[in-house]
Amino acid sequence: MAWASASWLCLSLGVASPSAAQTAQERQAAAEAFDRGTTSLLAEDFNTAARWFEMANNLAPAAPALLQAIRAHQRAGNELRAGTLSLRLVERFPDAGSAVEEAQRILDAMRGSYFLVEVVCDEECAVELDGTLQAHPAFFLQPGRAHRVGASFASGNTSEEITGEAGEQRTLRMTAPEGPAIQAPPGDTGSTGVGTQGTTGDSAWTRRDDGREEPREESGGGIHPAGFLTTLALTLGSAGVLVWSGMDTLSARDAYEEEAASARMSGDYTLASEMLDDGRTKELRTNVLIGTTAGLAAITVILAIVTDWGGSDDEASAGRVSPSLAVGPNGAQVGLGGSF
Repeated sequence: MAWASASWLCLSLGVASPSAAQTAQERQAAAEAFDRGTTSLLAEDFNTAARWFEMANNLAPAAPALLQAIRAHQRAGNELRAGTLSLRLVERFPDAGSAVEEAQRILDAMRGSYFLVEVVCDEECAVELDGTLQAHPAFFLQPGRAHRVGASFASGNTSEEITGEAGEQRTLRMTAPEGPAIQAPPGDTGSTGVGTQGTTGDSAWTRRDDGREEPREESGGGIHPAGFLTTLALTLGSAGVLVWSGMDTLSARDAYEEEAASARMSGDYTLASEMLDDGRTKELRTNVLIGTTAGLAAITVILAIVTDWGGSDDEASAGRVSPSLAVGPNGAQVGLGGSF
């Protein structure tokens, strides 16, 4: 499960930026998610509990939420995920005391059974494992199996297939590929008097049907920023709806528990049964929104990498777009404002 922070340009495949100020709604949503995780843990639904605790940590990063997610994954038998989250806790919250000690004991117990990989990039990058974006550059893998680890840079992508043995630890260094060749301006002519492009040797001019030559139109080096801003707005909107849906589901649960207690006294379970069905529908809706938000967040991260953030002043003045997000008791609204 992934979640996107509602902070500008802070996305999660689910990771909220520790430097971004948490809004009151995010903190409230994190507290609600933590409570829901606790309820699922008491009901021994460990997979669901782990997802709720991870959501709480992504909304408002905190060692207790991350530690509870680790414990839930352990109880559910998800050792690899528990180990990877332990790596994140030790690095993200080094002063968390007993939480770090517990996470370190888990790591020490796992090192002999799994293959540990740490990805180090020579510049800012997004790390992928078997085609899936990773929130943390270090993770445990099953030994003896081939995995493809990739890194996406502003100048392009690179990847490497790796296989390791149990107990092995490897640091994988990723280097950004060289960017596209810098083109010479059309006025830079060669010996023939026809403009050429710096290192490619291709003509920067094109010949019309009437024999005249004119500069060739150059295509941009990436996606227009408006595409990224649009997907960012959609991600924030989906995140807002997810927060509302989760809180709505929690409210429905509380109402059902009150009605169920009343039904046990009166013997009439009709309304309680209807409320139970309604609650299950809302929980399914929330789970679908979790997947949708995770997918949108991944797309937005990729677009942030491939977007052409340069462009002319005319393009900048003609395409100022800013997304907005509003979350209320009846749902969330997202919009785009600016000029095109």
